[in-house]
Amino acid sequence: MHPNFKLLINNPILETANYISIKSEYINQCLSSYLYLPQITSRPFIFSCFALSVDGKLNYPDLKSGFAIAKYNLAAAEHERYADWWILQLARSISDAVIIGSNSLNAEPNDYVAQINIPELQQLRTELNKPQNLLHIIVSRNCNKIDFTNELLCQNNDIPLIIFTQQAPNVLRSHFIVNNIKELNLANKKQIILEQELCLDRLIQELYQKGIKTILNESPYYHHHLQQLQLLDEAWINQSGVYIGGNTSSLGQFNNSFAVNTHPHYTILTLHNLAYNFVYPRYKINY
Repeated sequence: MHPNFKLLINNPILETANYISIKSEYINQCLSSYLYLPQITSRPFIFSCFALSVDGKLNYPDLKSGFAIAKYNLAAAEHERYADWWILQLARSISDAVIIGSNSLNAEPNDYVAQINIPELQQLRTELNKPQNLLHIIVSRNCNKIDFTNELLCQNNDIPLIIFTQQAPNVLRSHFIVNNIKELNLANKKQIILEQELCLDRLIQELYQKGIKTILNESPYYHHHLQQLQLLDEAWINQSGVYIGGNTSSLGQFNNSFAVNTHPHYTILTLHNLAYNFVYPRYKINY
């Protein structure tokens, strides 16, 4: 798939010393520009990527998967319906790890894996000296809500997984190791990090010390929570031209709202469109 996005806005800040470019001709062809990422030296670069309806909904009430928003835009051409998938693939290809909430797992049919299926982006990942699979991080207060028997991530495979939880599993599968944050070891393919408090900032800092430099967040709940911690650097918000309405899922729906004088501010870094049914703004988050 080779989408040809039109670049509408390109913030000059991207060409300053605070950003470094990924010189990929494939990305340049698709986005009409190279991809510039911030240089952060004290912790990981953390960003979210979502597809939303025009009224900010994450899914349809009768189809809970977040991957359905653009796919079921029946007025859009095929390349528009899969544009959000391409952006997500790009986000995964540059990341070392991905955060997934337990609610996101429940919305998918036991096969939620942050795969990269586009050959050119697989090649980019190789050129960036990143392993084939991202480190998957599931955050859940009670990990017994996770379907260890059927969930693909929890099987004895090569997909690295950390489950960060306050509640140990009732039954521990033999290929899992239980540690605390200080004992975290990325050589372990499947591990449960058990702590009395889910201090996500502590986990993130420990991961950074072990070489995790870029983290993609795919959890709507932790999109908000990471901003409360002032750790989320960017938001890649794809918007497809569909309207849903009602009280179905949206970003921050189950979090405490930010107040009038304490909310984050979003600055546009780039704005792309694809034909007339899809826009992709990339935001820098300021606190």
